[in-house]
Amino acid sequence: MRSLFFLWGPLLANISISSWGIRAGALILSFALWLHAVTEKYYDKEIAVRLWVEVPPPGEGVEEDVVLASEVPSTVRVLVTGGGKDLLFDLDDDSFVLKLRAEGKDRIHRLTPSQITKRVTDLDVEVKEILEPKEIAIALVPRMERDVPVRVQASIEVADAHVQVTPIQADPVLVRVIGPQHQVAALRYVETDSLVLQDVREDVDMEWPLQHPEHTQFSFVPEAVRVRATVQMLAEDDLIGVPITVRHVGEVRLRPEPATAQVKVRGGVGVIAQLDPAHDIELYVDYAEYQGNALPVHSAQTSIFEVRQIAPAHVDLVSY
Repeated sequence: MRSLFFLWGPLLANISISSWGIRAGALILSFALWLHAVTEKYYDKEIAVRLWVEVPPPGEGVEEDVVLASEVPSTVRVLVTGGGKDLLFDLDDDSFVLKLRAEGKDRIHRLTPSQITKRVTDLDVEVKEILEPKEIAIALVPRMERDVPVRVQASIEVADAHVQVTPIQADPVLVRVIGPQHQVAALRYVETDSLVLQDVREDVDMEWPLQHPEHTQFSFVPEAVRVRATVQMLAEDDLIGVPITVRHVGEVRLRPEPATAQVKVRGGVGVIAQLDPAHDIELYVDYAEYQGNALPVHSAQTSIFEVRQIAPAHVDLVSY
């Protein structure tokens, strides 16, 4: 009996697998028939069509160089009809474009299907109706170009044992702004998109886009700038022979005693390695603070490195 079971077992398994294969084939055939039926029929569909507003050059309806000042949508909702295959597989955002030529400086233009151009000639899809918006207000104003400073919107957090040596800067520092005269004339600066960097361990050097202010019709040349900042590992060093000067001494002949000091500095490793004690560090005492006692030694402020310690911290003034 067990031998009969072992003989029939593989046969039953083969029948089961064969049955599943038949079912799968039937499903594929059914799907293919359904897809063929669907793609052969015609349907209506709502799509977004890109809007392109053409501004006339001087002498063609306007007497001066003008630009678009009104806010217009980037796309228009339309109703199209076409074969299922084209609607399902061949239709994309670049299939149609609505070209609207502005006429006059201030006018409401009604949108019609005749203004829409099919960019793919063999596409079996036609525009039936403009859905939204059905009309657009176009305002043209005198054009202006001006170079405007760039302001970088950035937050940089350097990693431990590192320091940001230089402030973050834009390259170029000025960009050409083109747009409506009243808007360009009032613009004080152009901002970049917000940039947040964390755990920074090396120099920042990246291309970053400019931000278009709301309710404006500007174009920028270039459209993006390079954002740069120098980041280095922290280093400390002791510099000797740093000269001390006397401020507000007038015509009185006085000098500090001693005339030089030892300074402990901290900053980026590249900056510290190149410091010249005689020229890059400014130590001084202020004669306006003098009351007969030793004066404290100060260091001029700098954002490039940090003066951690000055020795001696006080010096006397002597005549010479």
